Amino acid sequence: MITHQNPKKMKNKFDIIIVGAGMAGATVAAYLGKQGKTIALVDRDFDYKDRIVAELLQPGAVKMLETLGLKHCLEGFDAQPVYGYGLIKGEEMFSISYNDDGSKDKSGVGVNSGHFLQNLRKEALSYQNVQQIKGEVKRINEDESGKIEGVTYYDNELELEFNLEADLTIISDGFYSRFRQDFSNPEKEITSHFIGIVLKNCDLPFPNHGHVLMTSDTPSVCYPISSSEVRILVDFPSSTPPRRGPQIYNYLKDNILPFLPAKMKPSFEAAMEEGKFKIMANHYMPAKPLIRKGAVLLGDALNMRHPLTGGGLTAIFADIYLLSNHLLSLPNFKNADLVSTKVKVYYKERHHANANVNILANALYGVMSNQLLKEAVYEYLKKGGKNAQMPLKLLAGIERDHKTLIRYFFGVAAFGSTNLMVDKVTNVAKASKILYDAFNIIRPLIKNELTLTSLFEEQPLKKYLEQPIQLITT
Repeated sequence: MITHQNPKKMKNKFDIIIVGAGMAGATVAAYLGKQGKTIALVDRDFDYKDRIVAELLQPGAVKMLETLGLKHCLEGFDAQPVYGYGLIKGEEMFSISYNDDGSKDKSGVGVNSGHFLQNLRKEALSYQNVQQIKGEVKRINEDESGKIEGVTYYDNELELEFNLEADLTIISDGFYSRFRQDFSNPEKEITSHFIGIVLKNCDLPFPNHGHVLMTSDTPSVCYPISSSEVRILVDFPSSTPPRRGPQIYNYLKDNILPFLPAKMKPSFEAAMEEGKFKIMANHYMPAKPLIRKGAVLLGDALNMRHPLTGGGLTAIFADIYLLSNHLLSLPNFKNADLVSTKVKVYYKERHHANANVNILANALYGVMSNQLLKEAVYEYLKKGGKNAQMPLKLLAGIERDHKTLIRYFFGVAAFGSTNLMVDKVTNVAKASKILYDAFNIIRPLIKNELTLTSLFEEQPLKKYLEQPIQLITT
């Protein structure tokens, strides 16, 4: 059980203040807490929440969690292994495994995100040097020179404000961060909405796989989150959320139900009748941080991508790993200039490390919402071999080479274009449109996420994963 102390009796000076105890905040607190840093973990609510975010860990995220020494936080709540993906067009379908040798060495995990988050919080708070503080952060405080020196939070029970001080403040307050505008130049857009539904005792075509439903105009995904539950995220292609009631029910009845495999329909119909739908806005926000002495942005407060590929935790755990490498090379955080230098390098490295995750998430949504490109993807992946394995490794966060991503993206478009021309010479207009649409989908993403030098630089994660973290204690 998570408890908290009376603010009047606790210390108010820490090495690090973490604003937000969501996936990013709780994980970085758990990892840095075991390194001995004194940490204030601040959030207005530490209770269990039933949410539809962060329910799928791709193999890259699982590997990074293991590298952080926190993989055990996936235990104890019926999490499910995920071994690959199935692609579904009505009753026509096929599957691709993360492992091309038939093994299960590389696997993802489907989770109840509320239970997973509570495990991460429990791990963080198991260290005496990590202090839970229940309250709403109202202000980020700075000294006369502009250096961030801590926060002011409001305790709802005592109806009082309290100040906390630290040499470093990590801002990780999630999707709807109230502080990101002071530490970045955010350009956020809502690309669509997901309608989240739990299917009970659903008979999936490919057990322990994620599934992409490709028959409707835009893609939907589903995956197991427990031994008896499957999460399905149905895309609603609008920046305005669907209205609860008849609009959602009729949308599902007309656009999803008729095209599901027969074995999935009973569970889906039962869930429709139950009507327990959750709505989530799907954001894209490239990372555009500002260097502010004494502070750093982390997780969704800094960078978001469409959740179609389940890449959120892959990016967040990579952020934490890269940031921690730089922080743990310092004996303390009192030298604000040195800390800012380390933070600047972190921002550069995490931009490079997560570029593929960000590009692929939004590019794939664009592709799957385009009928010609969607058909090209389906036929390309159905060929199997490298045609299927390398795209899945990119999706899984196993392969992070940018040139490989670009090569395969345009390879799929060229494949689709060529197939149209072979089928019928008069398809030249459609063949040209595939290439044109592919270019227009990926061009703005490459502009936001890549630099010319990043195409040829070594992957930061590759470098760090080959050597242990060195903690300087003197």
